[in-house]
Amino acid sequence: MDITLYYTHHTRALRPRWLLEELELPYRLELVDIFGGGKNTAYRQIHSHGSVPAAVIDGRTLIESGAICHWLTDCFPERQLAPPIDSLERMSYEQWMFYVPGTLEPLPFQILLHSMILPEQHRVPGMADWATRGYRSILKFLNRELEQCTWLAGDDFTTADIMAGATLMWLPDLLNVHPALLDYVERLQQRPAYQRAAVDPEA
Repeated sequence: MDITLYYTHHTRALRPRWLLEELELPYRLELVDIFGGGKNTAYRQIHSHGSVPAAVIDGRTLIESGAICHWLTDCFPERQLAPPIDSLERMSYEQWMFYVPGTLEPLPFQILLHSMILPEQHRVPGMADWATRGYRSILKFLNRELEQCTWLAGDDFTTADIMAGATLMWLPDLLNVHPALLDYVERLQQRPAYQRAAVDPEA
């Protein structure tokens, strides 16, 4: 399988890079400067929105971190990063795979937008505070869930943990009052595949 991952550090592109490391698949990183202010005209031939990640796999382009992770995981069932499709455990796995982009991610992204990413003149006063209140509620829910289990979808680490863990790492200070989440993120960060994926390729 020939894989090129279009990548910007400290973005959602960490998710498929981390998964590729867990799968121990060879891949190429193509760095994209999405924060540099340019239009990335050449890259828009790969991804029309100019965002990351995008993966070109055997000549076909796939966008959206969740879609890339979902597809690659199911290509390699022997790696056991997802429960079998006909198992009851798969229900929980699918729930968390969709929970991340649908529920977990939007509020911390709004916090980052209105505190760091947007130029100051475009930030909406109070938006970061509003999003923080909502995000704290989500973190309480996840902390309760992880008090009962080691990994989100059952007894084993899965790609759902990559999706959720990479997102929880965006705002680590907000995890400080949630011991189960702190332990969870620490377990994730101890994984050798995560440590390889977290290296800044430009450092």
